Amino acid sequence: MNPLIGAASFLCLTLNMIFWSSLLFLVGLVRLIIPSKSWKTLWTSVTILVGETCISFNNAWIKILLRPSISITGMENLKKQHWYVATSNHQSWGDIFILQKITNKKVPLLRFFMKDVLKWIPIVSIVGWALDMPFLKRYSKEQIEKNPNLRGKDLEQMKKAFKRLEANPGTVFSFAEGTRFTQLKHKDQNSPFENLLKPKAGGIGVALSTMPFITTLLDLSISYNSDSKSFWSFLCGGMSDIKIKVRTIEIPEDLLNKDYSKDSQYRNDLKDWLNQIWEEKDRFLSST
Repeated sequence: MNPLIGAASFLCLTLNMIFWSSLLFLVGLVRLIIPSKSWKTLWTSVTILVGETCISFNNAWIKILLRPSISITGMENLKKQHWYVATSNHQSWGDIFILQKITNKKVPLLRFFMKDVLKWIPIVSIVGWALDMPFLKRYSKEQIEKNPNLRGKDLEQMKKAFKRLEANPGTVFSFAEGTRFTQLKHKDQNSPFENLLKPKAGGIGVALSTMPFITTLLDLSISYNSDSKSFWSFLCGGMSDIKIKVRTIEIPEDLLNKDYSKDSQYRNDLKDWLNQIWEEKDRFLSST
């Protein structure tokens, strides 16, 4: 790791995000001026263009400063005008930049599920709002037991967020593990997978329930040849030897057009299907 490269990377990232998030904010305000569907569709296209350009500039400093060596398979069948629900294993904040790098302008712009607490970070809040990324507040079993009215609130938040994405083709992205992988979390979960935490089906399930035009899962598996997975390690170039496997998986018909919030059998079937995908992902990570 080179701390000078890390400092330069952080500076480039900060300046790039300040500039483009400011422009996104202005475009987002213009989109609100006229409550017309055609007007919203037009300016949503502009926000997507701004988002893709921002990613292109991030890709430029990543290429120059970090010089990543990315071995990737499975990108042949991706389509820019196709709807996807996407997922990946999650090890580092650097995952987001790598995922954006390899998918930018090859599939519709990734819309990440964002933790509710991130909306208090100004740049993240602006980007999430302008690009219609869902901010989700999850409730623990203890919180729901104390206040039963919270049950189902997170699912309702997802549904409202997804309705805003109908104007243009999109890629709804969920880190199905729900959090970054660590050995401690792996042990606490007693995960059956060697390299992964247990997947959670909620985000994908609600996306499929709310957006019936999504019929394809984009599954990405990322492997870093690095012991450290911290964001600082990523910025310093310590995670630049990367192997990625991409799979486009047609979602079984019996998992489409169901109500995730009300159909318990559907929830179990979707979880079983996702576990099968996780088994294949785990085999890939073990082989790298």
